[in-house]
Amino acid sequence: MKNIYKSLIICTLVALLSVCASNTAWAGNRDRSGQAGASHLLIDPWARTSGMANAGVAEIRGLESVFSNVAGLTYITKTQFAFNRTQYLVGSNCGININALAFAQHLGKERDFGTIAVSFSTMGFGKIPVTTVAQPEGGLGTFSPSLSVIGIHYAKSFNNFIKGGISLKIINESIADLHATGFALDAGIQYITGAYEQFKIGVTLKNIGLPMSYKGDGLTYRGEISNTDVEQSLNVRSAEFEMPSLLVIGISYDFLWFGGQYASMTKDERKEEGFTREDAMHRLTLCGAFTANSYSRDIFSVGIEYGFMQYFMVRAGYGLENIGKKKTTEINENGQEQVVNTILWNSDSFFSGPSVGATAVIPLKKGNTGSRIYIDYAYRFTSKWRGNHVMGIKFTL
Repeated sequence: MKNIYKSLIICTLVALLSVCASNTAWAGNRDRSGQAGASHLLIDPWARTSGMANAGVAEIRGLESVFSNVAGLTYITKTQFAFNRTQYLVGSNCGININALAFAQHLGKERDFGTIAVSFSTMGFGKIPVTTVAQPEGGLGTFSPSLSVIGIHYAKSFNNFIKGGISLKIINESIADLHATGFALDAGIQYITGAYEQFKIGVTLKNIGLPMSYKGDGLTYRGEISNTDVEQSLNVRSAEFEMPSLLVIGISYDFLWFGGQYASMTKDERKEEGFTREDAMHRLTLCGAFTANSYSRDIFSVGIEYGFMQYFMVRAGYGLENIGKKKTTEINENGQEQVVNTILWNSDSFFSGPSVGATAVIPLKKGNTGSRIYIDYAYRFTSKWRGNHVMGIKFTL
């Protein structure tokens, strides 16, 4: 009981400190929208989390946690390796693809020393024609922008109720003659309780880092020094841009149905045996999250996932974006004019809200802890073009 109270106090303090930080130090507003750079840090490259509209910050587990909430890495008990590929904005004729690769290893056998992971994601835009003021139609060749993120992650269980983790990310944006490099930190925590560990709370701070700026030969030009005929290469300084910092708070709950040999057992008997959702025949998970973006609009997201015996999962999600308030004037019952604020929802961005996904599991050994192959797919609907397709494969060894 003391551990439960202690865990609740810690989680409450972390949540309050996170909210205070988001509202004071780096809280955003509509006037700051679009002023941050490195916006590709906000794009989820993983199928299992994309299929729930990123609502699973409290319940996420496994390698996909490196994007949503690094604390979820603590569920990895051995080794995991994953690769995902995203076809971004299909039909836009831009050829945008995102590749994500990650590897995680649990440390320690008799004692738990946590889990360490390394991830790499890159976003490519194909070949873009080079144009100039003198030749706006091109014909000068092509260039290929590249956006990449390398992450080093560590997570550990502090007790049976609290899991936490931290990430260091190296961000690079480049073309042939221009580049920018920066660093950012993520930190996350998950609180777990319930007879079968079915209730979870998650809090994560993401993309906390120093400003970035561009450097390279692309910012130089030939010019003459004032009052002389001497030509020199002059360098133009790039303006700095901030990281797209954000805070996410989420909750989730698992509805579990035990079948087969466990159907006749009582709840107390299952609790004594240490049953979790991994032992359930049917599982229905409901989750929700609130994302407070510093440099873009806030997002409310909800998700649902059904799992059958850890062999098949199907999920769906929906994201609501707060696009501001609309002021209107109405006449009240006293005949006086009054201003009414109406909150406007969903989004004027290309994401239209819903997303769906599924996972098929191929067991390589018997038992819940055996080696497995996970095949994942997700689709995010967009208001323009034909959506995002995310496909992935993960190995648990």
